Amino acid sequence: MKSAKLSAAACAFVLADLPGLDGHELSSRRAFELRSHLADCADCGEVAASYRGMRRTLAELHDVPATPPAGLLDQLLDNAANPGLAERAASVGRAAATDSRPKVVAAGIGAVAAGGIGLLAWRALRSRRPAA
Repeated sequence: MKSAKLSAAACAFVLADLPGLDGHELSSRRAFELRSHLADCADCGEVAASYRGMRRTLAELHDVPATPPAGLLDQLLDNAANPGLAERAASVGRAAATDSRPKVVAAGIGAVAAGGIGLLAWRALRSRRPAA
């Protein structure tokens, strides 16, 4: 009977090579070793099944036409012409960071950081004072 440590090590080696099993990227000897392990190890078998399912799904996606849904272009253009609140807020933030005001923004960030450091220092000094 194999020890748990040896089994875990074997699983680690199998899982490392598992993506190449169904893609015929492994030598026939290594593929045989992996298939033998998969026949005895349910955990590694589940991972192998998920890889096979993923390969099948990706192969099926190859056959899906790349035609966008009807009206997608009109919807994108409408969204660009009439931005919502989140888009407007994002554009204001980008303008503040990239416009001619980066020094003002940096000064504001510095002031907030300095205020935070000052507050922490005040709390530290206050906690050291003897109680009255």
